[in-house]
Amino acid sequence: MKRTSFLILSICIFGITVGQTSTHLFSLTDSTVGTSYVTGSPVTATRYVGSGKVSGWQWDGISDNLLLELKDPDSKEISFTNRGTLNMVDMEAKNVKWARAINYNSSEVKLQGNYYFLSEKKKNYCIHPETGDVLWENRNEFYFIDPFLNIGVGYPLQSLSNKLTAVDLSNGKELWRKKVNRICGWNDAYMLDDTTLLISVDGIRAINLTNGKGWTYKASTSNKEIGKMIGFNAINIILGLIFDLYVLQTEPNTYSDMVSNMLIDPYENTILASKDRISKIDKSGKIQWSTSLPEKKTSKSSLFLIDTNIFMINRGYAQYNRNFSMVGAPYFASFDLQSGEQLFLTSIAEKKEFIRNFQVVNDRLFVVFEDKIAAYSLSDGSMITEKALELHDGEFLDVFVDSGIYWKGNEPFFKELISDFSNHNFMMTSKGRILVLTDNLETILVYGKPDLYHKITDNSQYTLVSNNNTDFILLDNSYVPVGTIKTSGDLLINKDKLFFFDKDSFWEINLTQFNQPSNLWHSIFKNISQYIPATKS
Repeated sequence: MKRTSFLILSICIFGITVGQTSTHLFSLTDSTVGTSYVTGSPVTATRYVGSGKVSGWQWDGISDNLLLELKDPDSKEISFTNRGTLNMVDMEAKNVKWARAINYNSSEVKLQGNYYFLSEKKKNYCIHPETGDVLWENRNEFYFIDPFLNIGVGYPLQSLSNKLTAVDLSNGKELWRKKVNRICGWNDAYMLDDTTLLISVDGIRAINLTNGKGWTYKASTSNKEIGKMIGFNAINIILGLIFDLYVLQTEPNTYSDMVSNMLIDPYENTILASKDRISKIDKSGKIQWSTSLPEKKTSKSSLFLIDTNIFMINRGYAQYNRNFSMVGAPYFASFDLQSGEQLFLTSIAEKKEFIRNFQVVNDRLFVVFEDKIAAYSLSDGSMITEKALELHDGEFLDVFVDSGIYWKGNEPFFKELISDFSNHNFMMTSKGRILVLTDNLETILVYGKPDLYHKITDNSQYTLVSNNNTDFILLDNSYVPVGTIKTSGDLLINKDKLFFFDKDSFWEINLTQFNQPSNLWHSIFKNISQYIPATKS
C-alpha cells in the first residue's frame, strides 16, 4: 500500500538554548490593508510585534502553533550579532507559549513533518511544540521521515559519514545502522509498501524501516573523469619540474544524476534507467530484465507508464561537479513492460539544447526546448510536428501549466484558464506569459503576465490570487471577487484568519470582514463593486 511520506533532502545546522515564557504579544492599532466589495468597508489588519525582527516562521499547516524566528537588533536596528529567540505563538490566543534563545550564526530551526528539530554542532534535539521541552536528542539529521511508522532515517550531523541510521521518533532511540552512500545525495525516495523504503542512490536500496534489512540494485549513475585527472596531473608535474610550481588536481571531475525517477508498476516492481541501461526489479530485489541504453547519449531521464509500455525521455543534461551541464543528447524511447524489449528509440537532433519540460496528451508527447515545441507519436516515436513560437527578446519557453492560473474577462467572476480551453495546452514562458496552443501547436491566444492571476493559497471558503505578490484579490467559492488586500507575499491562511509577515512583525486579517451582509443595499453594492479596481498605493 503506497502512501505519502516526508522527504527531507536538505542539510541543516541548528542551535539551542533553553528558556520558557507565557506572555502576550504586544498589538498595535489596526491598519487598513484593503477593501471589501461586499460591504464597501475598509478591511483592517492587526499588527503584532515581538522581541525582535522577524527573520522566518514555521507552521505545520494544521495547528494554531506558529514558530517565529526573531533576531535581536542592535541600537541602529541592524543585526550584527545574529542572535535572537524562537517564539512559539498561539495564533488564536496571541500569546507566546515558550521562547528559546538561539544564535543564528551556528544554529537554525527546522520543521519536518510534525516534528520541530533544533541542532547545534553534532547534536539534534526534538522539541515539544507545546512546551519547548527537549523530548530527546541524538546526532542525526533526517533525510526521510515516515509519519505512520514514526521513524526517521538520516546521517550524523557535520560529518561525511555514509552510515544511515534509523531513529524511533517517539523516543529518539536508534533502531539500526547500515552503510548507504550519499556522496552525490539521494536522487529519489519512495515508500513502496507499509514498511519498505526505496532510495535511489547509485541504483536502488530497498530498506525495511523497522529492521534495516533489504536488498540492493547497483546501477551506474555517474561518471568520474579519472583519466583526464591523471593526464592533467602528469602534464603539471612536468611543468612543475621546469618552473618549480605545482598545481595538482586531487579529485576527478564528475558527471552525476545520470538517472531517472523510480517508476513503480501496478505489481510494485520498480523500473529505473541509469546512464547505460534500464531495468525492472521485483519486490524481492530480483532483476526481471535489463536492457542496454546508448551510454554516450544517456543522461538525466524521465520515465512514465501507459498500459504495458514504458516511455523514457532522455533530457540531455546532468550535474557536472554538482552544477547543471548539458550531457549526452535528447532522445525518446519505449520499452515493453513485461520483457524489456526496446520498441523504438528516436533521437531528437537538437544541438546545444536539452528538454526543458514535457507533457503527454492522448497519444502524443510534447517536448519543450528553448524556443520551440515538438510533438511525437507514442505508438512509434515518430515526429508529428514541431513549431517555433514567437517570443520576446530574452524570453524562452518554460513549463506546461494547468490548474491554479486565473484570468478575469468581462464577467464579474474569475475563471481558471482550463475552464475555457479544456482541450488545449498552456505553455508558460520565462516572462510569465501564457500561450494557448492546439495539439497541432497552433497559437490561438496569448495572455500577458498582467492579465494572469496565480493562486497563492486557499481554504474551504476563499481563494487568494495575485499577479504581483503585493496586490491580492480574495475570491469566494464561485470565484467572485469579494475584496482586495495589499500586503506582502509572505502569508498563510489558518481557519478564518490570514496572517502575513514583514521584517518587524506579523499581521492578522479576520476574513469574516468580507462576509456578505443580508440587507438589500449591500447586495446591490456587491454587483457594482466587482468592477472597482484593486486599491493602489
